[in-house]
Amino acid sequence: MPELKKFEITSPVAIIIAGVVIADAIVFAHMRPAAPAEAGAAVATVSATSVRPPSAQDHIVGSPTAPIVLVEYSDFQCPFCSMIHPTLKKIVGESGGKIAWVMRQFPLDSIHPQANPAANAAECIAAQLGNTGFWKFADAIFANQQSISPAYYAQLAQQFGADMPQYNACFAASKYQTVIDADVAEAQAAGASGTPYTIVLNTRTNKAAPVSGALPEAQIMAVIKSVQ
Repeated sequence: MPELKKFEITSPVAIIIAGVVIADAIVFAHMRPAAPAEAGAAVATVSATSVRPPSAQDHIVGSPTAPIVLVEYSDFQCPFCSMIHPTLKKIVGESGGKIAWVMRQFPLDSIHPQANPAANAAECIAAQLGNTGFWKFADAIFANQQSISPAYYAQLAQQFGADMPQYNACFAASKYQTVIDADVAEAQAAGASGTPYTIVLNTRTNKAAPVSGALPEAQIMAVIKSVQ
């Protein structure tokens, strides 16, 4: 965190500047990846009842009945979400079908002005192009976050083969905002206060544990083992 004691607050302008610095520091501290747990430390748990059971209606890679499902609450403009995206893809891809991955919406629009529009674009594309279209959009956005904008969402929709008048009407109306709001409420009920926030769920026993932040693969695997 910046050392604010080096700045003398002697004018209204200085007070405003200091306030901005403090706000930025708080946001960064809140959103950075969690610090690695000490070896042998207990893994936090979360109630599986606060998480909607995975289903075929989710945006999912793998089967909703896989022994382990990673339920990620994500923000398309969050840099740490782009960091964890390839990690979760690798874990699921190498699991031999034993681990699935669900992505649900948690746009932090107070600090990421394009997070909610991107979530709406993703839902509009998924409505036309299904699960495949959603994940194509997610992969493209997280690989190219510097281009995030309504124009880029429309470019991707057209590239993927969406009916553009239908997409444009859907996006303009924020047609799936209630779906997004429901995901946000669920994330908060499950203990999320930042993104990415992932619930590791054992579908056989309903044991669950959270992963806060963009942790390395080894630490995520340790949490997976903790619920088995």
